[in-house]
Amino acid sequence: MSAAKTGKSSPLAEFFCKASPETKRDVFIVAMSKAIASQRDVLDKAEAIKMARKAEKASA
Repeated sequence: MSAAKTGKSSPLAEFFCKASPETKRDVFIVAMSKAIASQRDVLDKAEAIKMARKAEKASA
């Protein structure tokens, strides 16, 4: 059941209503840093797969 149906605020909604702008900024920076790191990891893995396939074709 959603928060709208129960009348309760979600923890995320509570955070955005009550947290200071500085705290929100700090949380945003941490979240974005983690997202960027995750995206870089995906790109690195994709590049490794690409290079492995290229090596397989060259040796075949």
